Amino acid sequence: MSQSPVNDFSEQATLRYKQGWRALNRLLHEDRSFSGNERDCAFLNVGGDTPSFATISTVAGFDFPDDGRGLATVDWDFDGDQDVWITCRTAPRVRFLQNGTAARPFVAFKLRGDGITTNRDAIGARLELHLRGPVKHPVRIRTLHGGEGFISQSSDWLHFGLGEATGIEKLVVRWPGGKPQEITGLEPGKFYRITQDRPALEIFTPPSGRPALTPSQANVPALSEAARIIVPLGFPIPKLKTLGPDGSPQAWEPAPGRPAVINLWATWCVPCVAELTDWAAHRDQFKAAGLDVVAFNTDSLGGKPGASPADAAAMLQMLGIRSPFLRISEAGLQALDQLQCAVLDRWKPLPLPSTFLLDPNGELVAIYKGPVQSSQLLADLKLASATADQRRDACIPFPGVGQWVDKSERADPVRVANLMLDNDDIESAIDYLDRCVKVILPQKSLAGYNTTLGDLYYTAGVMKRGSPTRRKDAIASLTAGRDLIPSDLRIRKVLAQEYFETGRHIEATAEMLAATQINPADPNLRADLADLYERIGEYAKAKPILEELLAANPKQALARYRLAVVLQHLGDPRGAIQNYRQTLTDSPRLLDAANDLARLLAGHPDESIRSADEALALAQRLCMITKEKDAGFLHTLSIAFANKGDFPRAIEAAQKALALLPPDKQPAKDALAANLKLFESRQPYRLRAPVGTP
Repeated sequence: MSQSPVNDFSEQATLRYKQGWRALNRLLHEDRSFSGNERDCAFLNVGGDTPSFATISTVAGFDFPDDGRGLATVDWDFDGDQDVWITCRTAPRVRFLQNGTAARPFVAFKLRGDGITTNRDAIGARLELHLRGPVKHPVRIRTLHGGEGFISQSSDWLHFGLGEATGIEKLVVRWPGGKPQEITGLEPGKFYRITQDRPALEIFTPPSGRPALTPSQANVPALSEAARIIVPLGFPIPKLKTLGPDGSPQAWEPAPGRPAVINLWATWCVPCVAELTDWAAHRDQFKAAGLDVVAFNTDSLGGKPGASPADAAAMLQMLGIRSPFLRISEAGLQALDQLQCAVLDRWKPLPLPSTFLLDPNGELVAIYKGPVQSSQLLADLKLASATADQRRDACIPFPGVGQWVDKSERADPVRVANLMLDNDDIESAIDYLDRCVKVILPQKSLAGYNTTLGDLYYTAGVMKRGSPTRRKDAIASLTAGRDLIPSDLRIRKVLAQEYFETGRHIEATAEMLAATQINPADPNLRADLADLYERIGEYAKAKPILEELLAANPKQALARYRLAVVLQHLGDPRGAIQNYRQTLTDSPRLLDAANDLARLLAGHPDESIRSADEALALAQRLCMITKEKDAGFLHTLSIAFANKGDFPRAIEAAQKALALLPPDKQPAKDALAANLKLFESRQPYRLRAPVGTP
């Protein structure tokens, strides 16, 4: 994994860092482990002049195959030694390890700050314990931390083992916000409470009558891919692609108003055959419940030598399944796989058989990995009309009555669309979101209806923006989202950008103004509004906003740069130059500001404003930084050379810039070609009015 950038914030370093996080995220979703399947370890400090440790994992009882995460120490039974709590990613999720070693001399302290110079919990305090004995003992030091290890917090009792020492000479408490406190008269085997700046010690007596701790053997079930997963409300089934008799792709959707069970099977899969045989034996009960059985054959997928379509169809009839024979395509199987990955947030491929139970609206009720009995399907079909709370209660894989901490929530189908998008299938992602909208639209009584539906419209609108043919649909989706959640800044900003890019500047301005009214205190929104005014040529409206931002924070280099551009367009070249220079003082790496300043100093028609030497120095530095790989900076260099009267070098720089421009940059190529003609006729480039004129 790439380390976090510290000093190197280059694009390459940042990209490596992001790629590292993406790789780690993928590994976690694929159920990989940080531990690499290593057993838990414990090490013993064996002392000596050089720190040395021995592995005691097995004899200490730590040698578990768990995927350990957090670890905290505490004298749980107040017997003078440290016991251990461990949390694990795998079962059992929590372990308690009682320290059963023979009693050894100890002393323990609990601190309390005065709440003025030191926090009440005394976090950050350091204890220095000085010991007595026949040999010299090193000072033992403990610090009270606010957290130790991965999401772990050990007990705030600071415990010291005394080893071979015969007594305690003194304790020095270094409070984080106060004077050191020296304490004497301590006895081994005691628990002391110490309050900052109070000389009197309080001896703590552990409570009596504590229940005895009895060990138990964890009963960890065997790992299996088989699972019954009850799904939260809100995951419609995506449109699936099947293969027609001639192998051509065909769309499939469940029959409206009827629950259905979708099954993935293959002729070579023995559990699949047994499962379908059981279903066929109970087809009368399925029919009475109105449950359609849809069996998708996968023999043509996955590279396995499967049966021909005709043989697979005959086998389905022989098993007693009377539904039409269907073959699922690679795209259809991928859509189902993405659906289950989004539900579980685990990117594990579907096994055979796999089954999806749908309610009459085409929403997912349950996923079954491995064979599922017909009785289980019929029992779970009742959940098709269940509330979100009832669905959640049905998720619990063990009996008992408990109390939920949080309220139940609907699923987030955007996760499905994002997985489709990750696989470069933007059309399926858009289609799925549009399908989700149709499913949710009639559910006006749904808690959080506007937010849920508005989020779907927003995400669909953002995805549609990427397709030039869907621009109109993108605006329609974003507008619908805005109407449902008018206070959502995300939708307002994206809609403003879409209006701008389609030339609808009045609507773009209205959306950005509305965004600033939603949160008037946000300077970033004010900056975005000024940027929009600048881009549509409303420089007089941009100027006071930028001046207001700079009055609040004069070091905002980007706002000052924009002000310089605005002043230049408003005919104040001297004000523009002053702000360009200040921008570069505050942010020397803002290369576009240096480029614009160089062009202004080299190309302004007023000789009193031009500065040929400064313009050339700026342009040469820009080209040096970018190693002459930026066409825009080379163009500026050609203008600066021409302004100095060095037309051969101006022509050379312009030709280099022209060679770097790709074919789709025709306006820039035309401007360069026009300037090249000027230089070839030994004429300098001059900015045209009204820019730069009073």
